[in-house]
Amino acid sequence: MTDAAAPLHTFTSHIAGKNAVVKIYANRVEWEKPRGVSGGKLTAGLLTGGLSLLATGVKNGDSGTEMIPVKAITSVATKRDGFSNSVVSVITAGATVDFRVAHKEAATVKDTLTRLMLA
Repeated sequence: MTDAAAPLHTFTSHIAGKNAVVKIYANRVEWEKPRGVSGGKLTAGLLTGGLSLLATGVKNGDSGTEMIPVKAITSVATKRDGFSNSVVSVITAGATVDFRVAHKEAATVKDTLTRLMLA
């Protein structure tokens, strides 16, 4: 028997300029975007001799998690994106989310999501 809370598949993807850990569960796709280093904060830190970095930190606030229910997915498509990567587009009625992964990973992600959609 499988653990219902355990992801069926986990991978790392480049989403909106950041690497994100993506987990596919039986009923949803979730991803977490880590907080990145803010270029603006680094520049301000250099200009203020590091005082602004002490006050505000280096990381920006663009972290968080997002989720798509499997039942909301209407289509999954893949396309090549350069020599070694593909983009897996998860399409819902309201938006499209693109996951950039290696070619082999793209096939696994598409197959997993397609299987869940058709179940």
